[in-house]
Amino acid sequence: MDNTAYKQQPYGQPAPSYGQPAPPYGPQYPQPVNSSSNNVTVVTAGYQTPTVILPVNTDRDWTVPAIIATLFCFFPTGICAIIAAVNARSQFLAGDMEGGRTSNAWARGLTMTSIGIGTVLVIIIIALYIWVWSVVTINPYT
Repeated sequence: MDNTAYKQQPYGQPAPSYGQPAPPYGPQYPQPVNSSSNNVTVVTAGYQTPTVILPVNTDRDWTVPAIIATLFCFFPTGICAIIAAVNARSQFLAGDMEGGRTSNAWARGLTMTSIGIGTVLVIIIIALYIWVWSVVTINPYT
């Protein structure tokens, strides 16, 4: 009995097709064609009409300034600024532009408040240190 059909094919050689054409590789549906210019992306897929996707215009992201203000300035308002900045980012990504702008304004205001309070506290601490040091050095025996 001849087992030619069961013999292992050499490496790199196609298996016998038995009279059937081999299926083409890759997907059989039309591939989308992407073209981009001036921040506007046009996507066409097969025989559909082109769809224009405009870029999302987000305002400044206040997450990093809020984190820095939390670490180095006044942390209670800094934590609130971080929460507002993360909410603004998620609202922008979800497409809620008005809510994103509102949360972004809150994040900016809380970040600036944290920086302002932190600066005032540092100035007060330096002034108190200078005042106490001057009192101690003027009358060391009292």
